Amino acid sequence: MKNFTTTLVLVFFVSAGAFAQGVSGGVKAGLNLANQTFSGNGFTSSPSFLPGFHAGAYLTAMFSDHIGLQPELLYSGQGAKSGNEKYKLTYIAIPVLLRYNVNSVFSFHAGPQIGVLASAKYKVGSASVDYKDNFKSTDVSLAAGVGIDLPMKLNFNFRFIKGLSDINSTDDSDVKVKNYTLQLSVGYKLFGK
Repeated sequence: MKNFTTTLVLVFFVSAGAFAQGVSGGVKAGLNLANQTFSGNGFTSSPSFLPGFHAGAYLTAMFSDHIGLQPELLYSGQGAKSGNEKYKLTYIAIPVLLRYNVNSVFSFHAGPQIGVLASAKYKVGSASVDYKDNFKSTDVSLAAGVGIDLPMKLNFNFRFIKGLSDINSTDDSDVKVKNYTLQLSVGYKLFGK
């Protein structure tokens, strides 16, 4: 799965660059406010947002003045907390977003995101247990947001990411668990217009 994902990302980056009018790229990092929804027969839970971070790289391939694609490769912290209990999940996230530039400053972006689970920990107070076997190895999500590009190569993005797939891999449970995340990023363009 990881080799397939790596190959797919490389092919996409190369083909997007070959057909694009303008290609730019850079690095980004920022705050995640992550949470999870739980649904099942009579199951109720009200977890709260778990702060985390994300960091990685992006490529923007514009096909016209307004339309382009923005694939990214991010290390992203997700999960949820309830009282002193925390579920801390980390993913290698690969969003592939359709980008619409309103003008040279403002943009909208939306598209699918695939997350490959890197780690999962269950924490109570200072105690921590590896919990990776309780979650599926991939998470399929939809992402949508807005961006601001400043002339000094800085950019800011606000994004909402909604998990579509049930990430609970526990066989004896009918509880469905889905991620969702609010993401605020600061980026720096390393090359391109």
